[in-house]
Amino acid sequence: MPPKNNNKDAGEDDQKMQAIVLADSFQTRFMPLTSVKPRCLLPLANVPLIEYTLEFLAQANVINEVYIMCCSHSDQIQEYIDNSKWTNVSSPFKKIQTIASKESRSVGDAMRDVDSRGLITGDFILVSGDVVTNLDISKVLEDHKVYKQSDRDYICTMVLTQASPMHRSRSIIEPACFIMDKATNRCLYYQDLPPINGKKSSVNIDPEVLEDIQEFEINNNLIDCHVDICTATVPTIFQENFDYQTLRSDFVKGVLSSDLLKKHIYSYITKDQYSARVESWQTYDGISQDVLERWCYPIVPERNLLLDQTYTYGSQHIYKENNVILSQSCKLQSGVVIGKDSFIGDSTEIQNSVIGRSCKIGSNVVIENSYIWDGAVIEDNCIIKHSIVANDALIRKDVILSPGSVIGFGVVIDNSVIVGNNMKIIKTPINEFTSSANISSDDSFDDDNSFKDNENSLVCDPDVVGINGVGFLYEENQYETAETSSGIVYEMEKLHLSDSSIASSSITVHHSNKKKRRTHSSASGFISEDETENFEEEAIATVERAMENNHDLDTAMLELNTLRMSMNVTYHEVREASCLAMIKRVNHFINTATLGTKDAAEKIFRKWGKMFQRQVFDDDDQIDLLLIIQTICHKLDENYKALLFGCIAVVLYDIDILDDENIIAWWNSKEAQEMPEIREKVNKWIEVLQEESSDEEESSDDEN
Repeated sequence: MPPKNNNKDAGEDDQKMQAIVLADSFQTRFMPLTSVKPRCLLPLANVPLIEYTLEFLAQANVINEVYIMCCSHSDQIQEYIDNSKWTNVSSPFKKIQTIASKESRSVGDAMRDVDSRGLITGDFILVSGDVVTNLDISKVLEDHKVYKQSDRDYICTMVLTQASPMHRSRSIIEPACFIMDKATNRCLYYQDLPPINGKKSSVNIDPEVLEDIQEFEINNNLIDCHVDICTATVPTIFQENFDYQTLRSDFVKGVLSSDLLKKHIYSYITKDQYSARVESWQTYDGISQDVLERWCYPIVPERNLLLDQTYTYGSQHIYKENNVILSQSCKLQSGVVIGKDSFIGDSTEIQNSVIGRSCKIGSNVVIENSYIWDGAVIEDNCIIKHSIVANDALIRKDVILSPGSVIGFGVVIDNSVIVGNNMKIIKTPINEFTSSANISSDDSFDDDNSFKDNENSLVCDPDVVGINGVGFLYEENQYETAETSSGIVYEMEKLHLSDSSIASSSITVHHSNKKKRRTHSSASGFISEDETENFEEEAIATVERAMENNHDLDTAMLELNTLRMSMNVTYHEVREASCLAMIKRVNHFINTATLGTKDAAEKIFRKWGKMFQRQVFDDDDQIDLLLIIQTICHKLDENYKALLFGCIAVVLYDIDILDDENIIAWWNSKEAQEMPEIREKVNKWIEVLQEESSDEEESSDDEN
């Protein structure tokens, strides 16, 4: 018996893997904040970024050892890890070690350091320290084992995620093209696609690369979150090629184009799981909103990734910790996180924002799409939109932070100051002292090593922070300007679609001896016509499956919107399919005498009608939704179709999908009047709504 148990333990240990976490980004995109704190410790939804990466590795349940490679602020990272749950006896990692790689200036340098130290003993996971994902890595590992056994030239698998061109967690800084063998998922070619003078780049590929390939895909719609399953050969290749600095444009492209190496790299493309990397202001904003809106479930705030967190989840995606003090007149709208010991004053309005711990927000403050970190103080009558306020900053009364503002650690903004668009303010100026020799091949610096605080006597800039303010304007150097010329956080509002689910868009190309698929171009890429034709059938099946199996509402919405974006259909078509599926279910209950008309409508639309929160965004959408329901009900049994329509409309009104103004607008529309028999049951209800609307207008006029 004992020998048998020992052998079992040894077998389990043989299955364990190592992980290399690259804590440094080797970029300056989060300057000036990263001159004080490393990117991997910056908070996202009040959790340091590296926690999301380590949680991902822990959930894999195959990681034995974790090595965190640090260059800048390695002492801070070491201290954080030493005091974290990952060093406890209950930690899933037998070993977690921070390694100060002081001389590293790129991913290539860090990997060469890994090789020189002899850290890698077998297959390992290489991951960036700023990844947010709910990916089930076990499926990737299964493919990894198959590739390793079947292809002797295999060295790694890249994890990529399909996303629409304007998806908010997709980088606009580092677009890239991946060409894959469709039969095997082997990557045949890689090329960066940086915009040149505002115009899109083209892809130039040697025809020899595609020899003997029956079918391949050209993908320019992928989120690369820098998660790779590697063999022990990978660090050695970096060691033998000192010109390899970046992971994709140097290593991957170099390996694929090398006649000497003859190594193969494969891809694993996720379709229904969330993966993204916080690599710019834009993706910080987008991924933060995705976490708040639960697209990364089960990675949500109430998961309480930190040991002392106490978040609970409320309606409209509002998350609060213990000991939060809210004034009765403050308004928390959808998508709000508030850390413990924070105070929100009278008549303050907050939406789509994160408030850290021990923050004090005064009265009559407006905070929209912004991130207020621990210990920050916002005094009365301030307006903060699409901005970041770092730890312990003080924003005095009547201040306006324009979109794109970044207020650094400990900065003080004096009364009545208006901070302009995209202004970054830091408490202490930083001076560049590095030479051009320290610039990596992608024109990027390490977040901290290229800069040092100027500790001479300082006089703050009153034009920037006010007479009694503390801080200086941070001016981007030439390398950063190229990266951020499109704006920072607030620009994402203009770019991302009104819905935020991850979806796909790809090009499939066949050789002339195969029949070509017909494709057409669209705003989100290239899709096949037969996919569009099947959308209604697949969407109805998706909603029906969710209702029959009582799926989680967030999961059902994600699945449906993934389907929408992959097939490039309009929200009208999504609403139509959703209504058909729900009314079909209601009709079944009525026809089988399981439930009465009103009870059946209540049962289905009270819960599943909330799916329209992801499908209805403005006044026209609400009117369109009513017209769709009216048209579907018009085709039902004469005995209950009018009653059913009225019941559905009332439920959707009760759950805040429809508002009274748009219901009245629908009632007065020409299209609605063409089906008078459907309208008869809601006539009195409409009269009540009209009276209430008229009374509100009169009351408003009296106040004025």
